[in-house]
Amino acid sequence: MNLVGVDLGTRKVALALFVDSDLASCVAHEAHLMTRDLQLAEVAGFVHDHVLMFEADSIWIEDTIIGNNRKYSIQLAEIKGAVLATLARVRMIRGTDVRMVDNKVWKKQVVGNGNATKDMVRDYIDVTHGAYAPLCEGDQDRYDACCVGLYGLHVTKQAATLQL
Repeated sequence: MNLVGVDLGTRKVALALFVDSDLASCVAHEAHLMTRDLQLAEVAGFVHDHVLMFEADSIWIEDTIIGNNRKYSIQLAEIKGAVLATLARVRMIRGTDVRMVDNKVWKKQVVGNGNATKDMVRDYIDVTHGAYAPLCEGDQDRYDACCVGLYGLHVTKQAATLQL
């Protein structure tokens, strides 16, 4: 199974691409176009192209958080909407499963602390999955995407053991 973990930013995205249970690649892209509509299209296009090229079966995206900074929250929501809209096409073409996960949920499950700091997330990958660290290239967004993907792997494996 090919699974993708996604971390969204206001103008960027990071993708962790897993083959079965192993991290195969970790990529990131930041939009540099001037207008917001073109930034959204650029980021969504990057996600679309990579998940199709990777033949993703499952995509797990860190959900946006609504915080005190409304402008930041709105920009994250715009990116999320653009990415979800393009992934709807992927779902129709490939039947790809697309899921959202709250940051506190994946942090609790993967790192062991729902309020894990950026340093704790990075240290978790560096210590527990040391082979993945070089693929993250020191980029916190890639570390987060990797952990979101690990959460998706955990849930997928757990679901496979359930019987009706």
